[in-house]
Amino acid sequence: MLETSMDLHLLHRAASAYYLDGLRQAEVADKIGVSRPSVSKLLAEARRIGMVRFDVLDVPTVDLTELAARLRELLGIESVRIAPGDQVQRDYRGIGDLLAEELRELEIRSGEVVLVSSGKTIHAVTGMGGMPQMPGVLIVPTVGGQQEPDPSFQTNETVRRFADRTGAQPRFIFAPALTSPTLWASLQADPGFRSVVDLWDGARAAVVGVGGPYRGRTSLTSVVPRHEPTLESAAGDICLHFFDADGATLTFPGSEFLVRLPLEVLRAIPSTIALAAGREKAPSIRAGAKAGLFTSLVTDVPTAEAVLAEAGIELPA
Repeated sequence: MLETSMDLHLLHRAASAYYLDGLRQAEVADKIGVSRPSVSKLLAEARRIGMVRFDVLDVPTVDLTELAARLRELLGIESVRIAPGDQVQRDYRGIGDLLAEELRELEIRSGEVVLVSSGKTIHAVTGMGGMPQMPGVLIVPTVGGQQEPDPSFQTNETVRRFADRTGAQPRFIFAPALTSPTLWASLQADPGFRSVVDLWDGARAAVVGVGGPYRGRTSLTSVVPRHEPTLESAAGDICLHFFDADGATLTFPGSEFLVRLPLEVLRAIPSTIALAAGREKAPSIRAGAKAGLFTSLVTDVPTAEAVLAEAGIELPA
């Protein structure tokens, strides 16, 4: 759903009259019975919530189809979608558009489960307009994060945003990402907790972020230690599962008490869509693919080129 305190029907009437019918703002004001300044506010709000969207098309510099084919072959995954331009600078708008396309093609049905992870990219795109409507679908978090100070790692909030945008039904995990041994034991016996995490098994799809290399990383959930020797070689993480450049799993003291989707369950999901943008994530994407943690990738041109270049593959002209 579109989130606003204004009347959605009035917003739609104003936006349609101005952008589709080509009326001037004064004419829109007369047509819908509001003041001229009110029309300006209505149009600005329609743009803010994604009811009205603009695209400034890039001048093509590469063949996106060829670039995607080479990247798909390198990673050994089912699908690669590449947004033009630098999507980090564009607040991931193109990533969100391509995720919407991917979800539409999956034709997810009422009663099926879609899992959602935490992370900056995931948090950004799940709040965007243009997502397909998925009534009756259950949106479920893959990790805990109830007490995280950074909104990007408050997975319940990301789930709620995504459910609002798609008309789906949210489910929440009321637990931190890292528990004490005592809390861990209590959660395993808690019916409310089990009713949510049991939905992980048999999920139809998952949307996950790809964390960058541990060393020098600026965005990291608060429960992961910042200077942990066992993670120094981590090329990245997905759903709080850290892996090295060869895709081998890495652990740290206490990681057995992380509230996260088990690796074997993640690998069994039919369609796991990884979202990643940023050249620094090139080794993370390659390592995540080696670990078998996603089946599809949505990225942008600079990131795709960086992954191929790191592998020594000549870029398409």
